[in-house]
Amino acid sequence: MSMHELAEKIEHAHHGHGDAHGGGHGGGHKPGPSKGIGITMALLGVLLAFSAAMVGAQRTELIKAMVQQSTKWGLYQAETMKFRVMEGDLEMLKALTPKAAEVAKVDETLRSKRRPGGGADDEDTAEIKDLIASSTDDMAELLTPDPGEIKRFKATAREYELDMHEAKEDAEAYDLAIEAHQEAAEQYEHAQLAAEIGIVVASIALLLSSRMVWMFSLVLGAICGGSIGFTYVRTGHAMELAEKRVEEAEKNVLKLEHDDDEEDVDDDATSVASGAAGQPSAPGEPSEPKKTEKEE
Repeated sequence: MSMHELAEKIEHAHHGHGDAHGGGHGGGHKPGPSKGIGITMALLGVLLAFSAAMVGAQRTELIKAMVQQSTKWGLYQAETMKFRVMEGDLEMLKALTPKAAEVAKVDETLRSKRRPGGGADDEDTAEIKDLIASSTDDMAELLTPDPGEIKRFKATAREYELDMHEAKEDAEAYDLAIEAHQEAAEQYEHAQLAAEIGIVVASIALLLSSRMVWMFSLVLGAICGGSIGFTYVRTGHAMELAEKRVEEAEKNVLKLEHDDDEEDVDDDATSVASGAAGQPSAPGEPSEPKKTEKEE
């Protein structure tokens, strides 16, 4: 039954009620609940429209929060990749570093080599062995990274790990907002359903002129209004907590971006300094003469 037909029913019932009331002075007929039912249907229509609007609003906010969380998860993936790359570089650096025990074993093996006859090494052979052993030690020392570099690698890896955990917390900060919007949309849908059923019951009460059926529609309207009010208040409190967590997440994101900018500046400065240190002197600039051992 359409709203136009219901309005016509209300009008006919109202006219019928007036006729019965006008001619009922002698018959004692009681007036029907037509006017009250009409007001009830109007209020239920308002509640229905408000519930539908709130469902749409909560769905929109839900999609918005999910998109924002997806962006934060992208930042978390980037921080995770940086940490994994740094961790892999550190492990590779450790694997390529010559071990002291291995260098000592090579030196011992070299010096234990003898002629096929088992005779002692002559002076030239011993000198060659000493040169090879010395070169091996120098090569091992050259391949061994500077302890300061290893310390810097570990510090950077720890920093990336902290950034990764912070980025994960920032992404998870939107869970509360997503949950609040999702539950609010479901509750408003329940209120919308109660309003729709209430309108149908009120229309039946209008057709039957039944006060009992009308009271049932009033109960449904009260359930709808109570559900709307409870959902509105609870969602407001939940969103206050969610917004605080999101604000903290935004601060952490700004901090991560600021740290990345500072790191890029430091890397550029280090590259410039390294290039300046390894750059040869200009053709017109006289180079400092090396001091000989006698001058020293």
